[in-house]
Amino acid sequence: MREKNIYEKIAEKYNTTPEEVRREMQIAIDTGFDNPDPAVQEEWKKMTLKGERPTPEEVINYAVKKTKRKIKI
Repeated sequence: MREKNIYEKIAEKYNTTPEEVRREMQIAIDTGFDNPDPAVQEEWKKMTLKGERPTPEEVINYAVKKTKRKIKI
């Protein structure tokens, strides 16, 4: 499933727009990224980032890859 489709499906379920879904995801990511807990920071370091902070697309891709490794697809 492509990121755009994910945003659309979530938006439809919660009666909002895909843009709002992405915006809220970014807010949640930024909040988590700012968490000073060393264990949390170690998890963020495992991600490949294009910028200073992860984007929703980067988090989705990371989660998919991590899930695939766990179930060995």
